[in-house]
Amino acid sequence: MPDVFTMLETDHRRVEALLAEIEETEEGPEREALVGTLTRALQLHMQFEESEVYPLLERLDEEMEEEAEVEHQLARDGLTKMTELVAAPGFGAAVDMVKAGISHHVEEEEQEAFPKLRSACDDATVEQLAQVLLQRKAEAGTLADDLEAATKDVLSEIAGQFGVEGRSSMTKAQLIEAITAASGA
Repeated sequence: MPDVFTMLETDHRRVEALLAEIEETEEGPEREALVGTLTRALQLHMQFEESEVYPLLERLDEEMEEEAEVEHQLARDGLTKMTELVAAPGFGAAVDMVKAGISHHVEEEEQEAFPKLRSACDDATVEQLAQVLLQRKAEAGTLADDLEAATKDVLSEIAGQFGVEGRSSMTKAQLIEAITAASGA
């Protein structure tokens, strides 16, 4: 099973890519769709962290956990503002605000919180968290999109979790298709 923290870092890369794409997209339906995709991805990611990861972090560093919760609320506020301004003046400023907040949050998670959690959590806990995250993504219908951002090695590990045979000889596209089929997504 892949490391749940690596999976969350993959989510971070996807969000960064979506924000970059949104910045380059002109006003219109494509921009609106991208903002919707970003919102769904971040909501699922934040809900998972808040319900599954942050309680573990709180035991290790209560102040770090509180700051992460505040940063999530700021991200939600920024997403709301982006959605409100998607076709209005000021949209670029809202995107810049969200990018800056997420960049700060991601750096703290990846440099401080996740290393603390990796060293404090046993393999069974990390595996259980990964299973919960995969299940939530499958239930939300976002698993296939999220898998696109994963490396072939991570995809192979996920495919193994779902019991996919022949995964070592599959291409990335075949792995995504097999995982999506096996998860029922």
